[in-house]
Amino acid sequence: MIQEICMLLLVSIAVYFLAVNFIYALMMVFSWIKIKKFQLRSIETDKELPAVSFIIPAYNEASLIVETIQTYLSLPQEKKEIIVIDDGSQDQTIRLLQTMFQLRKCPDDEMLFQSITRPELKILKAPHSGKAQALNFGISHSSYDLICTMDADTIPDAKGVEACLSSFKRNKKLIAAGGVIQVLSAQVLKNNLPLVSRGKEWVNRFQRIEYLRTFVCERLGWSYLGSTLLISGAFCMLKKDALKKIGGFSHRSITEDFDMIVRLRRAYPGRDHQFKILPVTTCYTQVPKTIPHLSRQRMRWQMGLVQTLLQNSGLFFRPSHGILGLVTIPYFWLVEAFSPVVVFMAYLLLPFALIQGWVSLDHAAIYLGLGLFFNLFITIVGIQLDIKYVSHQKNWTMARGILDTLLIHFGYKQLNTWWRLNALLRSLSKNQKWGEKPREEIIHQAL
Repeated sequence: MIQEICMLLLVSIAVYFLAVNFIYALMMVFSWIKIKKFQLRSIETDKELPAVSFIIPAYNEASLIVETIQTYLSLPQEKKEIIVIDDGSQDQTIRLLQTMFQLRKCPDDEMLFQSITRPELKILKAPHSGKAQALNFGISHSSYDLICTMDADTIPDAKGVEACLSSFKRNKKLIAAGGVIQVLSAQVLKNNLPLVSRGKEWVNRFQRIEYLRTFVCERLGWSYLGSTLLISGAFCMLKKDALKKIGGFSHRSITEDFDMIVRLRRAYPGRDHQFKILPVTTCYTQVPKTIPHLSRQRMRWQMGLVQTLLQNSGLFFRPSHGILGLVTIPYFWLVEAFSPVVVFMAYLLLPFALIQGWVSLDHAAIYLGLGLFFNLFITIVGIQLDIKYVSHQKNWTMARGILDTLLIHFGYKQLNTWWRLNALLRSLSKNQKWGEKPREEIIHQAL
């Protein structure tokens, strides 16, 4: 009886992973089609692009805030404003901003400061209330119809910003847009872009592989199908009126960016309203450098995923939302939310079945080998697409990508599974705080 149950579960798990890999392969094909279509149309290069308000919440960002703001100020877009919300920082953030940008208090708003030397830069000084409330506070002070939310540790890419603005100009149905987010693997900037770095820290290298596969090989595919469900808050450009319609960002959400896009999709269903991930690099962002910081991030993401899906369960199998309701939402439930449970069961059952002699070592090796080969194939295709069409950077090497993909499967993926499984259990509790993210200093290299 035990043998039959064990074998039934193992067969079910095998079918599950075959189905997941098949869907992933389809997303990669759709991503390639979207990239090719994007390359065929030209991007507007005139000076009549829409104006945009960059909204940047900052909490204890003294180590990098001045350098990152300089990258925003250097963007070629003429019609822009940069609004930094000092969310009750306890360090020298506001003092550095005052010194470097010569702030003066606006007479009609005691919480608003404006740079004397760069009038497009505004600083809002607010009591600490969290990222979501800081974003809402900044948006309420914005001047333009388009806003772009970004993180304080994120460096914008001028071409990516231009591509998003151009998309909003051409497509009146567009509600929100993002792009491919790259890992900031070098802390030194030149010409307001990170210097080429191959990265020596294995935690950083593994996350580069993850970001590559997530954005280039998967999210572009979902976008091609018109079923974008998540646009990262590290760079998300959207219409201010649409955000106001849903009441702004929710301070009750653990992952306010994911929650915001899902609520927007509920408020703007159908083909008359579009949400896009563009196949261009829009920004470079810092990622966790240590295992403790990475674990907190991944657990927060998983808890936020479950929380948002539960709060928007009405989208599940809703025909009125097309592929989003019939395919994407179920996929996020079955794969993004519950795959840690399936993977953990596989880690327990397969060794047990091998010891009992119920599964031959040859058959297990063939199946696992095919899975590893597929992962290598995804990475190779992703690197090629990124180099040729997306980032055009030469800091990818095929040998390093293959090596990192192999190494990910020995310890790193198991840790991620454990963190996500733990997060599923913690998502049932009320204690879902995740703490402050550590920052690294960013340096501009002299020209």
